[in-house]
Parts: sequence; structure tokens; C-alpha cells
Amino acid sequence: MKEQVLDCHVMDLHIPRRSPLLLDVAVLHADEVVRRGLETLLRHLDDVGSVHTAASAELLGQTLAHVTPDILLLPASLETPTLRELTGAAREAGTKVLLLLSELDRYHVRRVSGLAVDGFLQESGLSAEALNQAVTDVRRGEIPAPPGLVRELLAVVKAGERPSRGPQLTPREEEALALLVQGMSNKQIARRLGISEHGAKRHVSNVLAKLNCPNRTVAAVVAVQAGIAAAPAP
Repeated sequence: MKEQVLDCHVMDLHIPRRSPLLLDVAVLHADEVVRRGLETLLRHLDDVGSVHTAASAELLGQTLAHVTPDILLLPASLETPTLRELTGAAREAGTKVLLLLSELDRYHVRRVSGLAVDGFLQESGLSAEALNQAVTDVRRGEIPAPPGLVRELLAVVKAGERPSRGPQLTPREEEALALLVQGMSNKQIARRLGISEHGAKRHVSNVLAKLNCPNRTVAAVVAVQAGIAAAPAP
């Protein structure tokens, strides 16, 4: 009888489900309006738990001494040495970097094309929806990029400002690359190739390594230049 009572108590217990892990995000931007605007938008995203802001690289360094964010938003307008130092430190810490682009001209695109970042956002006209999609993509291991960036990268590549193709790709890697150039995510590539998402991610990682490219966007452009894949439809 005692055992039956205990069983009833167990059945009555409410065991809460574990909630999804929320993201810690850090933002660096000297413009107070932009910085506070990004903070407000980020705090309203379902996936974001906390937001840390800094007006300078020095202040950001003080924050990062105590916090390791999941995602770091950096403006592309920072001086190149500072950008490389911050993106390098983020990579070592396991933090993903979203780069905020204020300009999409040839000069600015060339500056950021070699950075090992995890996504790009265009500051002009940035909406809550676009920011949410970028955060979601980065969390899934995708690299968001505005269409204008891809067009300018193509122009940079055609001008001979990127290295030519690397070692030979396997047929499967070429298939994955062709879909990557069309802007597909790892999940979409997996579906098209009839493989697991993990398998698609492995093929994409191999492509980036063989083409010596820091991210998917640059890999797509280099592939078009080398004739490995057809350019995406306008």
C-alpha cells in the first residue's frame, strides 16, 4: 500500500522541461545610436539571453575578461589590425563573429574578405527580422551575407585580388560547393544530396580548407572564378 502511495506522488510531480540555451551576445560600436539600437533589437530576440555593449575595443576587452559571449558583433569600420586581433581572439575563445558592414564598395569588401568571421550584416536598413535571421543562421553554423557583398566579392575576384583554386575537390565536395554557391545552408545541401546534415557540414568544411577560404561567401566567389561552379542566378 505504501508503494502505491509513493507511485501516485511520483505521477503527480511536475518535471519542467529544459529550456533551450540562450545566447550571450556582445556588441562593439562607437556610435551610441547604433549600439543602443542593436542592444534593443537583440534583447527582444527569443534566442538571446544577455547583451553586453562596448563603445571601444578597450572597453570590449574589459568585458571579455569576465564574459565569453557566444556571438560578437563588430563594425567593419574598425582599423584592420584591430579587426584581425579581435576576430582572432574570438576564434580562440570559441566566439562567433558577425561583421557589421557600413559600405559595400570594392575597398571595404576587399578589407573584410580575408577575415575568418561567421557572418555579415549590412548596417543600413537593418531590421529586427534580418538580425534575428543572422543570429539564427550563425547559431546553426551558417554564414549570412547580404547579396551586395557577394556581388562585390565577385568583382574583387575577377580583378585578380583573390588566390586561384586550391587542391582538387572530390565529386561529392564539388556537388556540395555548387549548392553552397547557390546560397544553400548545410541543411538544404544535406537534403539535396540525400545525406545527413553532419555529412554536409563535413563536405563544406573540406571545401573551405582546400580552397583556403575563411568562410562560405569567399569560397563561393573563388569557386566561380576558378570555374568549379556556376555563378548564382541574379
